[in-house]
Amino acid sequence: MKLSLYLGSYKNVKVFIHWTFSLLLLWIIISNWRQGVPGEDIVWTIFFVLLLFGCVVLHEFGHALAAQRYGIQTKDIILYPIGGVARLEKIPEDPKQELWVAIAGPLVNVFIFIALSVVLTFTGFNLENLEELKINPSTILLYLASANLILAVFNLIPAFPMDGGRILRAFLAIRLPRAKATQIAGGIGQFLAIFFIFFGLFNNPILVLIGVFIFLGASAEVSHTRQESFLKGYKVKDAIMMRFPILAFDAPLSKAVEKLLNSQATHFVIVNDDVAVGTLSRNQIIQGLKESNEQLPVEKVADFSPLKIETEQDLDEAWKVMMTQNKKVAFVIENGHFLGILDQENISEFVMVKSALNK
Repeated sequence: MKLSLYLGSYKNVKVFIHWTFSLLLLWIIISNWRQGVPGEDIVWTIFFVLLLFGCVVLHEFGHALAAQRYGIQTKDIILYPIGGVARLEKIPEDPKQELWVAIAGPLVNVFIFIALSVVLTFTGFNLENLEELKINPSTILLYLASANLILAVFNLIPAFPMDGGRILRAFLAIRLPRAKATQIAGGIGQFLAIFFIFFGLFNNPILVLIGVFIFLGASAEVSHTRQESFLKGYKVKDAIMMRFPILAFDAPLSKAVEKLLNSQATHFVIVNDDVAVGTLSRNQIIQGLKESNEQLPVEKVADFSPLKIETEQDLDEAWKVMMTQNKKVAFVIENGHFLGILDQENISEFVMVKSALNK
């Protein structure tokens, strides 16, 4: 997020534009200039691209607002050169809810296409009277309407985790277990991603980027859903860590560095008078060293607002909360007392062990 420009917010959803978006605009300017395109035409092209990405923002808000209807918040919307991403806190598990959230984005583009088509009709626009197809004041609405139709159709391609892939997963999940439905949709998405990559190598480099994005996204989603399915039926107490490294809250960072280098631990529990009060991560240690020195007390960089979960809480729900709040470690509480910790890496190891035992 440090590399993104904040544009504003609506319905508590913040919108950012990634710095790489400027590379797209720069490429458009340079490529058109080298081809001898007049400056005025370049300006209209840039204006069209900005309008198009405005439609992409509306597309992502379609997802975000549909998710809000089911009590799911959206962290933010980020614009990249190849499109936008609405980062939902979680994907609805109910197939019908996921279907509506997934299809809401393309429906926004269809609505924009219809609205612009109506405007073009009432203004007497006639495609047959066009002398040349280029973006200018008289054709920009035509281009924008066409682009929205293309966006809607493209997003409905069943390439998971694109909208069409999520719609496919939702339909499959009505009859199949969610993990199996995700595996099928993810496999189709990876197959189409490979096609995009090979086709893009000889035709359009943007398709290569889209293909890589789809392939990695499908792999991550399949892995995420498989892990979630393995955690069902277990409680937090089944994966609790009772042995963990500790540090005194007033200890210098040099002590944390020593323990970091002499063990595999990446997170430490901070104690004050033998009472667990917070956590310290490897990243926080490095940040403290950059901003100060090894003599800085760990209390200056530690997290004293750790996530707290109960021993009887469902393990899959606890894991989702940790993912949503971006907490690598959580305190495990029983009857109001600190009992141990739950670590994301340890959860992954727990899944691997249970998976091996089941096989």
